[in-house]
Formats: sequence, C-alpha cells, structure tokens
Amino acid sequence: MWSPEQPRFRFIFLALLCLMTFGSYWCSDIPGALQHRFETPPWNLTQNAFNWLYNIYSFINIVIVLFGGYFIDIFGLRIGAILFCLSIGIGQLIVSVGASLQNYWVLFAGRAVFSIGGESLAVAQNTYCSKWFGGRELALSFGITLSFARIGSFVNLNLTPVLANNQGLAFAVWFGTITCAVSLSSTVLTAISDRIRDRKLSDKRNSVNDIEKPKVPFSPKDIIHFPLSLWLIYLICVFYYIGVFILISMVGSNYFYYKFNIATPTRILSIPYIMSAAMAPFCGFAVDRVGKKPLWLTLTSAVIVGAYAVLIYGPEILGEGDKVPIISMVMIGLSYSLCASSLWPCVPLLVDSDRVGTAYGVMNSIQNAGLALAGLGAGHISNSCLGGRTIEDVTVPTSLKISCSTRPLYLLWFMGLLGFAFCVFLFIVDAARGGTLSKKSGQQQTKVDIKETASSSETQPLLDSEPDRS
Repeated sequence: MWSPEQPRFRFIFLALLCLMTFGSYWCSDIPGALQHRFETPPWNLTQNAFNWLYNIYSFINIVIVLFGGYFIDIFGLRIGAILFCLSIGIGQLIVSVGASLQNYWVLFAGRAVFSIGGESLAVAQNTYCSKWFGGRELALSFGITLSFARIGSFVNLNLTPVLANNQGLAFAVWFGTITCAVSLSSTVLTAISDRIRDRKLSDKRNSVNDIEKPKVPFSPKDIIHFPLSLWLIYLICVFYYIGVFILISMVGSNYFYYKFNIATPTRILSIPYIMSAAMAPFCGFAVDRVGKKPLWLTLTSAVIVGAYAVLIYGPEILGEGDKVPIISMVMIGLSYSLCASSLWPCVPLLVDSDRVGTAYGVMNSIQNAGLALAGLGAGHISNSCLGGRTIEDVTVPTSLKISCSTRPLYLLWFMGLLGFAFCVFLFIVDAARGGTLSKKSGQQQTKVDIKETASSSETQPLLDSEPDRS
C-alpha cells in the first residue's frame, strides 16, 4: 500500500527539496562569476559598488530572515516557501532587466528584491528537512540538499562566464531567471507533497499534528532563552562562513588573478562547491552514524585556518604557480563538506519543533550580519589600499594590486581563528551538558521527532530496508 513514509515517496520529496533552492544558489553568485566584466567597460564598477551587490543581500537578510522564520512557525511552512521563492524569481527578473539596460541601480534594486526571499527560502528548506528526515537521516538530508545547492553554484561559476563570453552578459543573467522558474515549480510540488503527507498521517492518528501550526504564541523571549549551545552554533556559523563565502564571492578572484596570474580564477574558486557537491551526502551519512558533531566542527575550523595559512604564506614555499590556490581551495572544500553536514542539523536538536523556523531564521540573520560587515570590511581594506582607484585602473602598479588583494585575507583568517575558538568552547559545553550533539542519530531525536513518533513509527529509513534496532 502506498504511504508517504515509504522511502520512494521520501526520495521524490528530497529531490524536489533540492530543486527548491537551486535557482537561488545559482543566481546569488552570478555577480561573482562575472566580476571582471562588471569592473570593465561598459560597467566600470568600483570594488565597493560591486561588493554592494552582495552586501545588500546580507544587510536585508539581517532583519528579513528573522521574519521569514517567524512567518514559517506562525502562518505555515508551505505558503511561506512559495512566497519566498516567488520573491527570488521576481528579484532575478529585475536583475535581468537591469543587465539588459546596463543600469547599475536597476540591477541593485533587483538584488534587493531577490534578497527578501533568498535566506528565508533556505530556512524553509531546513525546516522541511527537520520535519521529514529528523532523527536517523537528518545530517544525510542536509548533506544531499547542500550537495545539490553547490552543484548549482559550481555550474554557475563555470557556465555563466562562458555564456557571457559567447552570448553577452545580459544573456548569462537571463539564464539564471530560468533556474528560478524551475525552483518555483519545485516549491509548489514540495508544498503539495507535504500536504499529502500531513493528511495521510492525520488520518492514521485522527488528529492534526503539524509543525506549521504551533500552539504556543511566539514571543521574543523564545529567542533570548535559546540554549548556550545554540548561540555557540550561531557564532561558529557566522565566523566559518565568512571565511568561505567572502573569499569565493569577493576576495579570491582578484587575489588569484593578480598574485598567481590565473586568467579564470572562478574555476579554482569553484573547487569547494564541486567538492561539497560530491562529498556532502557521504559526510552527512557519516555524521548520522558516528555522531560527534562538535568534534567534526572543531576539525573543520582547524582545516580552514590552515587553508588560509597556505594561501597567504604558501607562495614563499611553493612558488607563484597554481599549486597554492588549488591546495588551499581543496582544503576549504574538504572542510566545507563536513562542516555543513555537522552544523545545520544541530539546530532541531536544541529547540522545540514549533520554533525550528525561528531558530533557523536567527541563525541566518546572524550569518548575514557577519557576511555584510565582513564584506564591507574587506572592501574598505582593498579600497583604502588602492586610494579610491579601481583595481582595474592601468595606473595602479601590479605590485600594489597584489598587495591590496592580499590584505583582506588577513581579516578572513582572523575570522577563522575566532570560529575555531568557539568550536572548542562548544565541544566543552556539549560534553558538560550530556553530549546531546555528540550522540549518533539513532540515539537521539529532534524535537520534531518527539512530537511525531507515535504517528510515524512506521517510517522506513532511506538507506536501510530494516528497522532501526539501535
């Protein structure tokens, strides 16, 4: 008999869940893939103007994503996901019009509208994962969704410059709008599937038990009283992702281009994305089986700190070829694959089911605040070094270009060191409080699971035909 708890149905749902954010991740990095085109005629953007195409996303989501998580918890996960995805599509449509008109401010306005839904849709995806795959498969589901998202980012970084070279910048940007349409269709199908599941489970237990309709009204005190472990997760998230995303989207392209004479730096910068696309599902599976999330987070932070040491001081040992960029990006790729599979599944283990959306909203808000400030800091360091000139200016000596593209790396390295310190603190706190985050997935339940155990006891694991006997 057909059931929403069967692996086949849940695999289909997971595939739809992956496609839900595909367009968002593709389009968010389009400016980074076309950075050199935006900094040369006819655009001639300064480093600061270019950075604001990313900073506006981060600044808006400092606040908006909080309301996105609240909206999900109060008004519904399904309608929230659809509205967020629709905002992304409209924003990217405006960005495409701006690219066709070669108008920076239309482009900027489109990125602002795009930003309204971007992080909130990720919160919706995380909440879906918690609802459908909590317990034995939580890290695995996060690993698979991350993998597909990074496939979108990787293909974008490599395909978008080719499309721009062959068909023009505007065509490359319009292509991203198509990916948003695919994601919107998938989001609608995801909502329908989730509704079917809820009805099936409701029929089995003759009562509605839906994560979207909490019985307890929301209060700001819910955020204030989040456990210490969760706040440490937030701090680890912001400092770790600064080291990854600011390097890939803002700093790395110019550094690789001028320091190592790499003509197409996006290919090397996309290494972490393709590595995480290949490795994240396996990392998620391993985290589910082994546990030890605080330990894995500590190791991943140590690796990214080492990667920046190689990136900054490696040329003195290995020379000016592409060895240093490749080695450092491979290290970041290894670290990123394991970090995402260990970090994001921690949240449902620490909050009640009717606060998962809010908890993820706070996490994304803090992350975007850090990314925005770090982006401004990196841009300020570079612009101050250049004396207000663009890095493409022919009057700027090559030695100065190298120096100015290197200086922001020290900021990112310091952020990585802070992230490592908070990982060590989390390891100590979790051990002192019973090791909730260190248990294997078979030995722990998310707070979503605790409320659904009675109705979903027949759920079959995705990768195991036998019931869990642990």
